[in-house]
Amino acid sequence: MARENSGAFWGGAGLVWRRQRLVWWIFVVNFVLAFFSIHGVVPRTGAILDHSMAAHRLVTGFDLGALMELQLRPGISPLDISPAAMAYSLVFFVFMLFVTGGVLEVYRRDIRLTTSDFFEACGAFFWRFVRLVIWLLLCLIPIEILHRILRAIANHIGDNAVSAMTGVWCTIVAGVIILVLLLILRLWFDMAEIYCVAQNERRVRRALRIAWRVTFGNFSSLFRLFVGIAIVAGIGFGFGLWLWMYVLPPTAIWAAILLGQAMTLWWIGTRLWQRSAETIWYQRHLAHATEIPAPPHYPVVTPQPPPSPMPPPLPTDLV
Repeated sequence: MARENSGAFWGGAGLVWRRQRLVWWIFVVNFVLAFFSIHGVVPRTGAILDHSMAAHRLVTGFDLGALMELQLRPGISPLDISPAAMAYSLVFFVFMLFVTGGVLEVYRRDIRLTTSDFFEACGAFFWRFVRLVIWLLLCLIPIEILHRILRAIANHIGDNAVSAMTGVWCTIVAGVIILVLLLILRLWFDMAEIYCVAQNERRVRRALRIAWRVTFGNFSSLFRLFVGIAIVAGIGFGFGLWLWMYVLPPTAIWAAILLGQAMTLWWIGTRLWQRSAETIWYQRHLAHATEIPAPPHYPVVTPQPPPSPMPPPLPTDLV
């Protein structure tokens, strides 16, 4: 099983590399939308920092205290999420939901689709994935309820414990539990999307039932594959943050911008790596098991013509 996971792990990375145009395309769309979304933040931040002594603390380095003071400024905070940023984030979410069907179709067939074929696959699965998102939101409700319960328990333990670290550790444990549940939920719906594309399934609830059996029937293999790529993504992103905070000089603005875009590109690539690895795993293990079985083959017996009647024997003379 470990060897099979390794094959899907590295096979997914190779598949993303061969079809890397998808990564670059999504990155360009994200970059354009992010560029337009910051127009509401830049004027508000500039209006305050251009006349503030705290600007030097943020320009020459990353000062968390100065950032918090800026965030807690009375009135409209310059770092609040603007309506434009929320709108462009929603546009990017819908865009990703739309292209997911085409991306999974490319990974399933491992070929370069024409533009018309790609968008045909995107449109064919878009409304099915919209219904999956609705089911995903419904499944998030009990997780949010559990999160509130665990947070209340952690706060109660922290208020009554002797050590101040007891409440901190309880909060960390509660956060880990919720994180694991969210990862499992994301993996389940990933497999439902892959099943919809692989089998052209129109019934979303049937896809969720089969994906549930697939996910929890092979939980150890799939979860290790999913979390392994997520750990690689986190390590790469954390390394980028370390370079940003401790290696780049504060005046290297363009280098910081390029590093931030490289981190975004890495995040998109590793997410597509998860989808490609899951697709390869599905095709190697369960594609033949979930297909509609062919009707049984019976040998065709060709009827033989009846034997021709034998001629009557000739009379013989008696001697």
